[in-house]
Amino acid sequence: MAAPSSPRPSVIGVPEADADAAADREFGPGPGGPGPDPGPAQEAGIEPSASSAAWPPGPDYLPSVVPHDRLAGCAAAHRRLLDLVERVDDDVLRRPSGLPGWTVAHLLTHLARNAESHSGMVEAATGGDVRDQYPGGQEQRDRDIAAGRDLPAATVRAEVAAAVARLERAWDAVHVDAWRTGFGRVSTYGVTTLADLVFLRWRETEIHLVDLALADLGGPGWADLSPAYVEVEWAWTVRGLPSRLPPEVTVLLAPGDRPSTAVGRGEELVVVDVPTIPALAWLTGRDPGRPDWPELGPWT
Repeated sequence: MAAPSSPRPSVIGVPEADADAAADREFGPGPGGPGPDPGPAQEAGIEPSASSAAWPPGPDYLPSVVPHDRLAGCAAAHRRLLDLVERVDDDVLRRPSGLPGWTVAHLLTHLARNAESHSGMVEAATGGDVRDQYPGGQEQRDRDIAAGRDLPAATVRAEVAAAVARLERAWDAVHVDAWRTGFGRVSTYGVTTLADLVFLRWRETEIHLVDLALADLGGPGWADLSPAYVEVEWAWTVRGLPSRLPPEVTVLLAPGDRPSTAVGRGEELVVVDVPTIPALAWLTGRDPGRPDWPELGPWT
């Protein structure tokens, strides 16, 4: 997940002048064609924000309600997904993925349905409404994933590409006012701003690209996570860590490649002294960690 030959529509707010840096953020028109012209009310061309620490603000930096950095990061992850999925055939789809009980087909179907769920929330917010990510709840989510188990590779490839294209068009069409006040509703967090929804989709794509376990097809491993994504994910996951720790434990995250952070209020101190990427693999539930590290609650 071979590389599409056609260009892809740009993510809103990525400066055209920064063509080299944006090369991995370009998206081609999907089956529905290019997105609509957002019109003069659409904000564009403003430097990415510094919230991810990936692009430090320069002298011309302007704060923005539009999450340019997250949009650009997710666009790049989508491109890697589309490139990889072109190499997937029927035999590859039946392989077990890196997630217990999930095949490659399950994961790719989930990535398509997840993109559609985000499109639904964004489109509703643009119209002034609020939509649940999965209106049918967890049962709908699980049923949709199971339905993709036996699909042929050509169908899976087309569904992933169409779902990504729809979501990119939905983001392109969001008015500045909707970025400021619009939101969706997800089961894990409840009411969630559009900017945070972009991050959640970025996370879904980055992590599941690794979960696919397709290194033999050029798929990424943990070391290939986008540095910009790692910055945002570290902050997000560390912020949510206290509720996942046993009450008697305090964890000192001491990665050595960034400042150390103490989390928790317990008397028992546990030092997690591995670099950021292995620490994230543990924090996201993909690696059990060392025997003396605490058992964490579910990652959300």
